[in-house]
Amino acid sequence: MAFKFTPPGDLTDMNAAAAEDWHNEVTSYFNASRVPPPISFGGSRNQFFNPADGISADAIEKEIGWAAFPRPLSIASATDEERWFLAEENRLEQVEYCEWSTTRDSNGKVTKISFTCEDRNYFRILFRRQPDVVLALYREHVSPDVEMSDLMDGLGNYIPANRWNANSSDGAMHMIGQPNTIGAAVELVAGASVVRRNADGTLKTGARELILCGRYGDVERHSDPTIGAEANELARAGHFVSVANPPQLAFESISFAGWDVPDGVAPEACWSYTRGSQGRAVRGVLQAPEGASFVIGDIKIDDKEIRFGGQVADGIRIKVTGLAHRLGQALIEPEDGCLGDPVVGGATPTPEVGQLNRLRRI
Repeated sequence: MAFKFTPPGDLTDMNAAAAEDWHNEVTSYFNASRVPPPISFGGSRNQFFNPADGISADAIEKEIGWAAFPRPLSIASATDEERWFLAEENRLEQVEYCEWSTTRDSNGKVTKISFTCEDRNYFRILFRRQPDVVLALYREHVSPDVEMSDLMDGLGNYIPANRWNANSSDGAMHMIGQPNTIGAAVELVAGASVVRRNADGTLKTGARELILCGRYGDVERHSDPTIGAEANELARAGHFVSVANPPQLAFESISFAGWDVPDGVAPEACWSYTRGSQGRAVRGVLQAPEGASFVIGDIKIDDKEIRFGGQVADGIRIKVTGLAHRLGQALIEPEDGCLGDPVVGGATPTPEVGQLNRLRRI
């Protein structure tokens, strides 16, 4: 039975008109991703489906999780201090579907860290129908000083990377990084739904070889290869695969291993999910409990005082929920080449700019 996509985290911000717009927006992600890129060895995406068209009774969901701290910075940095600093210096470096902002007092001591995995297009659509709701959300979660004029351009359009949501110090209402969208996650699953075969006839199964061959994401991130490998495993089993409703990024967990909080306070008392339903939280905040004699910067993780949001992000995991149905019934059509490889005896088709952008997840 067909249905309407619900908002991420089961949020209730949207009125009926905005909810309809959101359903149409998300439907466009699935419909666009069902069409393979016009490049050699793109492969049939017949095993990828739009769940809003209907889900069989045998459907199963599969949570796919990964570390929130951006792996590219870990690879490029010589020390923990360097990678934590770089992640805070430029929020666009926070590329694992999780972004954060760190609040400090006049002495530079950390007092609060806000984490979000909310989609910018959700806010764009919400603002189009209910700008006052968006303003209220900013005032509640970012700053009471936010004004409507801060959120829109001269034509009245929403600005995702606005004054209050553009860096890692003034606030983080939702994600702004180009690859950090629900549409990108949908495209990852769709691209990974293509089963690929080696020259000896065996199927490709490794996370790195799959993403390098299918070119559906960034091989050096935690997220992209993990999502692709898990989706491809379902496809190799003969399932039809997709992303579960509501399509979203969410917090999977946070680890407090190695934490030392003053006054014997439990680390859990400093952490709260402030948006989203249980198991589908889209916003998390680290802040000392009301009346506490300490601030976040007094907490130690592995004997180091918290000075950067990245120290906390090291223990956070983000997830997307995969979906499979009609288990074992799909016709598997393995591809014998990798996306964009030259075709023997013929030229490789040149994709249009729009298709190249989709491959780059922009």
